Amino acid sequence: MKKFFVKVKDWFVNHLPSKRRIIQLYAALLYNANIKGFFSGQIYTGETKTACVPGLNCYSCPGAVGACPLGALQDSLAGSKTRFPAYILGILVLFGLLLGRVICGFLCPFGLIQELLYKIRSPKLRKNRFTRVLSYFKYVMLAMAIAIPLIYAGIPAFCKYVCPSGTLEGAISLLANIQNSSFFEMLGYLFTWKFLLLVVIVVACIFIYRAFCRFICPLGAIYGLFCKVALLGVKLDKNKCIDCGLCIESCKMDIKHVGDHECIQCGECIPVCPVEAISWKGSKIFLRNTLPVAQPAAAPAGKIDLLSLSKNNAEAVMAAPAQSLAAVAPQADENIATQTAENAGVEENAGESSAKPSKFRAVLSSVGAKFRNRNFVLQFTAWVLATAVLVAALVYYNYPEEPQVTLSSMTFTTYGSAAAEEGEEYQTDFTDNKMEVLYFWRTDLAESVEGMDELIAQKEKYGVNVNIIAVHGIYKDGRDVQAFIDEKGWNDSDIIFAQDDAQVNAYSHFGGDISVPRTITVVVGKNAAIVSQTDGAEGIEALGANLASAQSKMVYGEGDALPVFSLSTYNSQSTVTEFSNTSILGKVTVINYWYTDCDPCKHELPYFEKIYEEYGGEINMFAVHSYSAVPSGGVQAWLDGNVDDNGKKWNSYTLTFAQDTEETCTYSMLGGKKAYPITIIVNADGIITDVHQSTFEEADLRQAIIDAINS
Repeated sequence: MKKFFVKVKDWFVNHLPSKRRIIQLYAALLYNANIKGFFSGQIYTGETKTACVPGLNCYSCPGAVGACPLGALQDSLAGSKTRFPAYILGILVLFGLLLGRVICGFLCPFGLIQELLYKIRSPKLRKNRFTRVLSYFKYVMLAMAIAIPLIYAGIPAFCKYVCPSGTLEGAISLLANIQNSSFFEMLGYLFTWKFLLLVVIVVACIFIYRAFCRFICPLGAIYGLFCKVALLGVKLDKNKCIDCGLCIESCKMDIKHVGDHECIQCGECIPVCPVEAISWKGSKIFLRNTLPVAQPAAAPAGKIDLLSLSKNNAEAVMAAPAQSLAAVAPQADENIATQTAENAGVEENAGESSAKPSKFRAVLSSVGAKFRNRNFVLQFTAWVLATAVLVAALVYYNYPEEPQVTLSSMTFTTYGSAAAEEGEEYQTDFTDNKMEVLYFWRTDLAESVEGMDELIAQKEKYGVNVNIIAVHGIYKDGRDVQAFIDEKGWNDSDIIFAQDDAQVNAYSHFGGDISVPRTITVVVGKNAAIVSQTDGAEGIEALGANLASAQSKMVYGEGDALPVFSLSTYNSQSTVTEFSNTSILGKVTVINYWYTDCDPCKHELPYFEKIYEEYGGEINMFAVHSYSAVPSGGVQAWLDGNVDDNGKKWNSYTLTFAQDTEETCTYSMLGGKKAYPITIIVNADGIITDVHQSTFEEADLRQAIIDAINS
C-alpha cells in the first residue's frame, strides 16, 4: 500500500504544470472572469468590455470581460470611413512593442486550447518545408481581415466566416445554456459552416502543434511583426552560438532561427542550448528551466562533443519538460543523494531528542535563505500580486448584485375617478408586468396639486402600461378630498385616487413624516423594484424620464400591451419620419427586428413585403434595424445599394424600415435575446399576440396575422 501512495505521489510530481502552463490558465481565467455568465447565458456588457485583452478571446463568450483585439480591429476598420481607428491600432502597437508573440505563447486562451488538444495521444505531424510555407498563409488571412471590412460595407469577414474561437467560446458556450434554447431555431448555414470549420481545426490541432496559430491566425501575424523589437521574449547571443541547430530542431513552430516572426517566445529552447546562447531579454520571474541542462565537459581525448551533448540535453528536456533540472542532470542527482545520506547520518547520530528541533531549524534556515535571494523575492511578490488581481476580478465580476428595494402589496380606499369608484378597496399589485407610480399629495400642498397635470399627461402617454396611484396624506385640512378632485376635473382621468390611513401609513414607508407635508413620487418597475424615489417638484419634472427608464428594463410578451416608444424611419428618398406605437392602434401590426448582415433576416423579409402588399394597407408592418449592427455607410445607403433574393431593391419596399436606438432598445423590451430575427405581432387593440424568436415561415406568418385579426 505504501508503494501505491508513493507511485501516486510520484505521478502528481511528474505531472505538475509548468509555470508557462499556469500563466496560460491564469490568463484564460482572467479574460473570462465573469463566471456567472456561463450560468446565466448572458454576455457581459459592462465598462471593461470596451478594453481589449491581448490574446484571442471572443467578445461573445459569456465569461469574457474584455474585447478581442482582432474583432475590435475589424469593427474599427468597418467604421474607418467615418473615424480613424486610433484606439485599436494604438493598443495593438502597444501590445506588440511590449510583448510581441509572448502573447501567443503565454497569454492566448485559444493557444492553450490548441496545446491541450495536441496532448491527446495520436501520431504527430512534425514540421517540414510544407508547414513552413503554409505558415505564411496567416499573413494572407491578415490582409483579407483588413481589406474586406474596408471594401465590403464593413463586413467583419474573419470573425463572421472563420474565427474558431468565436464559434467555440461564443456560439457554442451560449447554445450550451438551456436558457438560450430558442437560439437553435435561428441557426443557419453560416453556423453550420463555422461549426464544420471548428471541427476541422480541432482535429488538425490533435495531430499538428498549434495548427490554427501557425497557419491561420491573423492576430499572431500582427504580433509576429514586433518579435525583434518587443521588450519581452527570447534572444540569441550570436557570439556564443555554435550553430548546432538543436533549438530549431526541438521547436514545434516553423521558425528559421530563434526569435523570428514564427517564434511564440515560449522559452522551451533555452534549456536545449548547450552553450547558453539563448536567454530572456525580459523578466524571468514567471519562468523555469531557463538554464542549460548540463554544461559541456572535456572528453577523455580533450575534445568537447557539443552536438552530442546538446542532443542529449534536448531529448532530456523534451522527455520531462515540466520537471526541475535535477531530474535530467545525473551529476546533480548524485550530489543530492550524497548530501541527503550525509544529513541522514548526522541526524541519526544526533539522537532522537534533537531530531525535530534540527529539522525545524533547517526549514527556517531554508526559508530565510530563499527570502534573502532577490530573484525569489521578485517571483514571490509577482505571484502574490497576480493572485490578488485574479481574486479581485473574480469577486468584482461575480459578486451578487445588491438586491433592489422592492414593494409589497398595499390596500387603499379609493376616491371616484374614471379608474375607480368612490369607497372601493384598491390593492396595489406590483407583481404584474406594469409600471406603477405612487404619488403622495395633499390638498393643502400647492406643489403636489400643480404636479397632478403631469401625472395625467404621463398616464395618457403610457396608457395601460402604467398604473398611477395618487395617495392623499393621512392629514386633511378640512376640505372634502372627493369634492376637490371633482372641482379640478381630475375625476375624468384614469388616475387612481386613494386615501392613506394610520393602519397602512404608506407615506412613512418612503420616509415621510405626517407632521412634515411633502410631495413624494415613487416609480416602481420590473419585479416590484423601486426605480426612483424623488421629492417635491424635482420628482414631478423627472417623472417622464424615470418612467422611460423603468420601461426600458421591462420585458413585454404575449398578452401585454405594446410599450410606448418612438423610432425614426427610412424610405427611398432618404428622409426620416417618426414612428410611434400610438399611431398603429386600430390595425394589426407586424414588427420585425433585423440587420443588414443577418442572412436569415434578409431571407424572410421578401415574403413579409409580399404579405404586406396583399393586405393593401389593412395592416401595419415595420422592419426595425438593430442599433448595434449599423453598416458603416448607414442603413439608408445599404437599402439604396442592395437587392433582395428576388432581385428587388430594398429601397422600393412598401413596408416601413425603422431604426432602433441604444437608449430605447425596443428589441430587448420586446423579448430579444441577442439573436435575430425576431417578430412581434400586435392586434388592433395594441395587445401583443405573438413573439416569434426565429425565422418566420411564410405560412406561419400568415396564420399569426389572421389570429391577431380575430383576437
